[in-house]
Amino acid sequence: MRRNEALNLAQDMGLDLVEVGPDQNPPVVRLMDYGKFKFDQSKRAKEARKASRATSQLKKVRLTAKIADNDVAQKTKRVLKFLQDGAKVQVFVRFRGREQAHPEIAMDVLRRVAKGVAEYARLEQKPIMEGRMLSMLLAPRTGQPQPRPSNDAASADRRHRRHRDNGAPVETRDSEPAVAQTV
Repeated sequence: MRRNEALNLAQDMGLDLVEVGPDQNPPVVRLMDYGKFKFDQSKRAKEARKASRATSQLKKVRLTAKIADNDVAQKTKRVLKFLQDGAKVQVFVRFRGREQAHPEIAMDVLRRVAKGVAEYARLEQKPIMEGRMLSMLLAPRTGQPQPRPSNDAASADRRHRRHRDNGAPVETRDSEPAVAQTV
């Protein structure tokens, strides 16, 4: 098709004539709404930047040297969730007062957290002392396995039992027979 004919056709349809392959003989052109094309292209670029920013985020989890075991477990779950979302996690222990004289206690806390997320994270920065904080950096492993469900059958069974104070058999919500047990 001649150039003038293609331009007239594009104007009649309310579209733009865009040259796609200028090096070919004859040149290849396409009828399109160029403004919409540029808008879609910028929208895709914005989403790509947003996705890359989400994966490169740095989340911080603060611990103390005198933290209880169940609190360490809760913080480990939070670290695991951040890692599964694709973010890097900085885990740090802040020292207060005389706690700074015993950094080995804080190292033990960091080791417990690192051990809890070992199969989902890799240690990107070893624990280092920064002022009054001991911190380490964890990054998600590439091709990480899916997390195991935290609720096993035994804990689910315990949750669904109704205990009575009168020594009656324990009833379960499941279809299994009741087990005689004194409370």
